[in-house]
Amino acid sequence: MKGAMNDIYKDIGKNRAFLYFYRMDDIRSTDFFYYDDLELLEERFGDKLSYLCPSESVQSDVTLNKKTIKLNMECIDAEFDKVQEIKMLYGRMINKNDIDRKSKSVVLEQNAAIKLFGKENVVGNTIRVKIDNNLEDLLIIGVYKKEVSPILSLLQGPSTTEDSYIPYTMPYPSSYGFSQLDIFINEKYSVNSVGDEFLSYVANLKNRETENYRFYTAQEDQESADGILGGMSVAVAAIAAISLLVGGIGIMNIMLVSVTERTREIGIKKALGARTNDVLFQFIIESAALSALGGIIGTALGIGLVMIGGAFISIPIVVNPSSVIIAVVFSMIIGIFFGFYPAKKAAKADPIESLRYE
Repeated sequence: MKGAMNDIYKDIGKNRAFLYFYRMDDIRSTDFFYYDDLELLEERFGDKLSYLCPSESVQSDVTLNKKTIKLNMECIDAEFDKVQEIKMLYGRMINKNDIDRKSKSVVLEQNAAIKLFGKENVVGNTIRVKIDNNLEDLLIIGVYKKEVSPILSLLQGPSTTEDSYIPYTMPYPSSYGFSQLDIFINEKYSVNSVGDEFLSYVANLKNRETENYRFYTAQEDQESADGILGGMSVAVAAIAAISLLVGGIGIMNIMLVSVTERTREIGIKKALGARTNDVLFQFIIESAALSALGGIIGTALGIGLVMIGGAFISIPIVVNPSSVIIAVVFSMIIGIFFGFYPAKKAAKADPIESLRYE
């Protein structure tokens, strides 16, 4: 599960953050972010930022050849593909020239292209969208494939919209104010330390308190998820402990039965010179081997069932060799612990009484 969660945040971006209004009773026009503010922030933080862009998206119905889809157009800056893994199939991604010219261009996701045109390579075609009650003809400059981790896809559920990217400058005039920023921190720096500095600078720039803005990171989200998984681990450990206790008692009962059935054998061994410790270690080793074998079979079945389940719902499986070794060794220790009493009982058996046993 932790491996699956890491895949989710790999798709989102571990060094990603969002800055937005927070706890404001009187929102002013100066509280919004404008093009000039973006330039100031880029100058101030320089290489500490890998990416900075308003977090905005536009939706529109697109109809072509009697086929209609709802298209979500995420507004991005140039080099978005440098901070997010995007697999381009045809054409190119949005570049700086598109941003500067406010180019009426779009990069379509593979499914959107197929649904509208019946094929993947649709570079050079145009689609008509509605933005702020204005009809715009957008030139398709690229087609990409959206690769999302199976867990994230499962959590999101079936989507009612198709995805695409457009230059963030295209739908909005220079006087437009944005309420939220999408930020990627350079991996050389700590997300939290840069976040504190960023928050302080923005609050000063907008003549506000730092409490009026929220710098929310994907790392915070992941830490919350890890906390939940930690709680699940404790619950699973408690269930496993009960299972081990029941299994240990079962092993002890089996060994007691075995000692009773082999009383005469124990007597013969002692009569032939076997010492108390020899008999003790024999039964402890048998108990350890029995439980270790059970641990190996249980581990193999567990891995097999998980791999089958993972393949069925397309979730990557993580098998940690050290965990497998620890599990088997711990099974052996359980066998030794619960097998000690039956082994001691066998070792202390009187050889004369044991030889008389039928």
